[in-house]
This record gives sequence, C-alpha cells and structure tokens, in this order.
Amino acid sequence: MLVSTKGRYALRLMVCVAQAGVEGKVALREVSEREDISLKYLEQLARPLVQTGLLRSVRGKGGGYALAREAASVRAGDVLRAVEGTTAPVACLDLEEGMACPRAGECTTVRFWAGLDDVIERYVDGVTLADLAGA
Repeated sequence: MLVSTKGRYALRLMVCVAQAGVEGKVALREVSEREDISLKYLEQLARPLVQTGLLRSVRGKGGGYALAREAASVRAGDVLRAVEGTTAPVACLDLEEGMACPRAGECTTVRFWAGLDDVIERYVDGVTLADLAGA
C-alpha cells in the first residue's frame, strides 16, 4: 500500500488534535503553521474525518477541531481508511462485499496479497493516536 499525501497529512492533523487533549481544540490555521500544510488542504481532510466520527467541529469564538472520541480509541487505520478509503495493497482485495475478483478462484497470488493485507491491517490498527501523540 502506498499511503498518499492525503493519508500522511490526515494522520499528522489527527496527532496535532490529539496532543491538545480530550477537552482541547485546535484551529486548522494553527495546524497549518505547525505542520507546514496548506490550510485549504487541511479543510479538505477535516471533512471526511468529521463525517466518519473521528473529529468534531467546534464552532464560535475559540472554535476549531477536537477529537470525537479518546485518542486511545482512534487507530491509525481508522484515519487512513477515512481519507484513503482502504489500506488494501491491491485493488482486487478492495472490492465491495458480495463482489469477488473474477480470477479469485484461479489466481496464484491472491493468498499472498491477502496475507500482506492482513499484516498491514494489524499494524495500522495496532497503533493509536495516543501512541503517536505520546499521550
């Protein structure tokens, strides 16, 4: 799996928010300056993170973004899947449920890719924002 800029920056955004603590909130402008990421890009990344229930938007004076749940319960894999869509290393493993690759029965490499997918999933789901934020 090649994690795109979207996945890398979303993880950095979430770590910044996690470092603000449970009650803390962070303005995207602050994250932009600290992480050297475009504010416009951060705004695009925040949308799917809010939609998937990982971030919550705090409106008004002193508003910003806060974690929607504790950092210890947010896995790196949750963040990556929210913005990347999948962590599957190959497209044939990312088919919607009920669909199967037409070559699945005769493919000589499907077990290899499924094993790699399992290793990736276990790793990204074994690391939390609390781990990354040093909390």
